[in-house]
Amino acid sequence: MRAEGGVADDDVLADLAATVGALRAQPYLNGRVGIFGTCSGGRHAYLAACRSKAFDAVVDCWGGGVVMGPGDLTPRRPVAPIDYTADLSCPLLGLFGDQDRSPTPEQVAIHEAMLKQHGKTYSFHMYPDAGHGFFYHDRAAYRQAQAVDGWSKVFAFFGEHLATRA
Repeated sequence: MRAEGGVADDDVLADLAATVGALRAQPYLNGRVGIFGTCSGGRHAYLAACRSKAFDAVVDCWGGGVVMGPGDLTPRRPVAPIDYTADLSCPLLGLFGDQDRSPTPEQVAIHEAMLKQHGKTYSFHMYPDAGHGFFYHDRAAYRQAQAVDGWSKVFAFFGEHLATRA
């Protein structure tokens, strides 16, 4: 259910924690769990990976609202996800478009600077001629070449960080 002002971050994080518990209970899981999200899902994936040690890798595709100004904070979202960067405990892959307005290239640069400041393992890719949602093949924002390259990066990243360790 969507509450006025958006879904509270703590509600989403509680749902994700329950999901990780259910995944880890499966007999076929190798013990490693990644999280992936686009748009607000990218924001929540990043936030979850910062607020929980349950994840082994995180992919944020054009997650808006990671970098927030004081005027963007609300009682349901009182802290910007970027403020939790020091607590990120797994590798991060970020995919962004240079024509996006949320996050803007400037916000992505701020995010990257914070990751560097805290010595985090990450890889960011800024795609030219791409805006918000360039993976979505059924929308005008779709960019085939950028999407194909982005998906290959996602699969390689999860392959590297979620594979069974010898």
